[in-house]
Amino acid sequence: MTLAQTNDTSIELNNTFDQTARQRRGIIKPLMTLGVFSLVVGLSGCMIVDSPIKGMMGTEVIWGDIATGETADPRTLKEGKACAESILGLLARGDASVRAAKQNGNIKEVISVDHSARNFLNIVGEWCTIVRGH
Repeated sequence: MTLAQTNDTSIELNNTFDQTARQRRGIIKPLMTLGVFSLVVGLSGCMIVDSPIKGMMGTEVIWGDIATGETADPRTLKEGKACAESILGLLARGDASVRAAKQNGNIKEVISVDHSARNFLNIVGEWCTIVRGH
């Protein structure tokens, strides 16, 4: 094998190595981008539905907000619920107001207002207002 043949073989190996390295970079770069994006979103602590306590995988809680202190007969107590939902934290719709909950339960006088939140993997979330009264 002559020196020229050795140089030609060396150049071919370098070209093959360069092509393989470019192919690997072409695959690794999108995977790294996806991994970094997933890490940022997962560790950001951003929840699409707020609640007093949050879980990383999901949340389903109910908590009290306002109560008048009045006692009511459970047989005559009415309940109304109004919800809003969110998808991926990008789209949100609904009316979770006390007014909508009162209307849904046909309530004239409010005794208590509670809230509930449901969230699954930051994909879908639901925020509800629950009103009880007469």
